[in-house]
Amino acid sequence: MKRVQLWAVEEGGQESAIRAVPVTEVADTETERRLENLLVSAPKSLLDGITLIGRQFRTAGGPVDLLGVDQEGRLVVLELKRGTLTREAVAQILDYASDLSAMEDDQFARLIEQYSGRGGVDEIEDFSDWYNREFPNADSLLSEPPRMVLVGVGADATSMRVVDFLAKAGIDIQLLTFHAFRSDGKLMLARQVETAAPARRAGSSSQTKQGNRKELLELAEGVGSKALLLEVADFLENRMECYRWPGKTAFSFSLQGQTDEGKPSLHSYATLRVDRNRKGTLILSFHPRAEAAAPEASEQFLQEVPSAQRRNSSWIALEVAIREATWPELRPALEQVVNAIVEGWRKGEALAESTTNGADPEQEPTP
Repeated sequence: MKRVQLWAVEEGGQESAIRAVPVTEVADTETERRLENLLVSAPKSLLDGITLIGRQFRTAGGPVDLLGVDQEGRLVVLELKRGTLTREAVAQILDYASDLSAMEDDQFARLIEQYSGRGGVDEIEDFSDWYNREFPNADSLLSEPPRMVLVGVGADATSMRVVDFLAKAGIDIQLLTFHAFRSDGKLMLARQVETAAPARRAGSSSQTKQGNRKELLELAEGVGSKALLLEVADFLENRMECYRWPGKTAFSFSLQGQTDEGKPSLHSYATLRVDRNRKGTLILSFHPRAEAAAPEASEQFLQEVPSAQRRNSSWIALEVAIREATWPELRPALEQVVNAIVEGWRKGEALAESTTNGADPEQEPTP
């Protein structure tokens, strides 16, 4: 490990004082042993905007330490290594990524549903539904090769040379290294990006959108809910003035938001899913951000609609079953909660914009 010294700058008086902070470098073995648990509990220390979906995920080449999805909806393979990263580690993560890339979407979804919910990673019961809801403007997860991120405590010259070569050739691979220190009984981690990942190639999602819509309508027609699906979907889209994206089992409804870096991004607020097991039935799910936008209206909706229920899930706040016979009486209550969600979203966007522009959110607007 490279020797790293930390310095503290003490502000005060006419001049700033600079002094060395005493720290103890933590051995590679101990760092690697604790690093994975720490990164699972705080995945943003790895990559901004990443959502973890699997841990010790089985592939033909062996178990992948961590699997995630970045904020653009792309699969990320993360491999953690004890000590210095070597070319053997590069070969290993290429093996993992090639096996995942060769999977069919349905096969990958079944594996995530089977192995998620372990080791501190949230459970995903229906991966297709979750992905379409969280990334409504993205293609399918495996439509392009996964990103690869090798994490270790330092990297040797060979691994850096190989990764730089692959990155220049258009392969999305990156090296991250962590240095661990102790000071005053606390463990501190310093992250260093050894190589830069190449820019993502732009592509069109029109073919995926058309294919998804075709499969969705065929599914709905097969269980007798196609007409109801289109009617309710039009109702939601018109009242939310949102972006509607077809998945293979559901429509998702998204409103404009921002990423952690302040870039514009679509955020899903509701999902309308075809119930495969109950003929003529749809499931409308509101996501946690929708309830956060209109908490009082959401609670009132739960009280007024007997079929509505709260879900103990990271992805779904509340949901309601919709059938052709119950749809007319459900519409007024649904319209009220949807209007409240949109109003809450508008207020939230206005607050975010004023904060970004440097305005004081507590200050009253100037007349």
